[in-house]
Amino acid sequence: MPRLNHLPQILAASPRSAASPGATRRRRRGVGRHTSLLRLSPILSPGWARTPLVLREEWEISREILEIIKPFEEVTTEVSAEKFVTVSKVILMTRGLQRIVARFQRNPSKFDPVKKLVDSLMSEMTKRFGRVEHNEKLADATCLDPRFKKQAFVSHQAAEDTVKRVTAAAAAINPVQHEEEDTSESAASASAGAMFWEDFDERVASLRPSAASSKTSDSMMEMRAYLAEPLLPRTSDPLAWWKRCSPVYKTLSEVMKARLCIVATSVPSERIFSKTGQIISERRNRLSPSKVRELVFLNANMP
Repeated sequence: MPRLNHLPQILAASPRSAASPGATRRRRRGVGRHTSLLRLSPILSPGWARTPLVLREEWEISREILEIIKPFEEVTTEVSAEKFVTVSKVILMTRGLQRIVARFQRNPSKFDPVKKLVDSLMSEMTKRFGRVEHNEKLADATCLDPRFKKQAFVSHQAAEDTVKRVTAAAAAINPVQHEEEDTSESAASASAGAMFWEDFDERVASLRPSAASSKTSDSMMEMRAYLAEPLLPRTSDPLAWWKRCSPVYKTLSEVMKARLCIVATSVPSERIFSKTGQIISERRNRLSPSKVRELVFLNANMP
């Protein structure tokens, strides 16, 4: 059994190993095992305290480390969801993790391994997520989530840039209002040959906005109205809100369809691999590949 003082080195693994297939699943299992072990510490400590296997100091180090990495496990579970929108939460989750680790830095532990772990986590998050609000895909999705909008951004400049970018995307797909043009053309055709309208038509033509400027102004008004809406509760379904309000925000809803999505993770494929390992056992090693595919398909798609 490895000594518990090696836990900080295990958790502060290199980026290469953290990104490897199955690393997330293995870490979550490791956190669960150590948590279960700590639950037994009141029972095991009296006997183990007299042995060199696990010291009381190591129990305290493990308890503090698990308290630090628990939010990371919660974020991993949240971002791995498959049945609701997750991409709009990434900015908020990374900022939340940074604040939690910063709080541990302001109140440092008396144990050096814990201090090193906290410093390593903060350094890596600053390097990886320092400019997360400037990631266009994440920022656009966050802005278009009626639960968060601009309030999710720490940087005012990043929020304003996102609003401008989404507005421009809405203006690019905003359909020209043909109905108004058709109405005006039909009214003008009735008296097109009347010369007394020439002076008025010339003055009005100089005031009439172009189609491009009209589309931009319509998109800006739509964005202002959307931002003025009250925020939804955090547990609400943003897609249900957009389905209900899409007739009001026609162009923004079209942009939303391309932005508000689910983060791609390896969790579904890992789950299928695990289930396949349970299907193909020593007592069922004669299953044909086609039969295995059918069983895995049914298991993954049936409720």
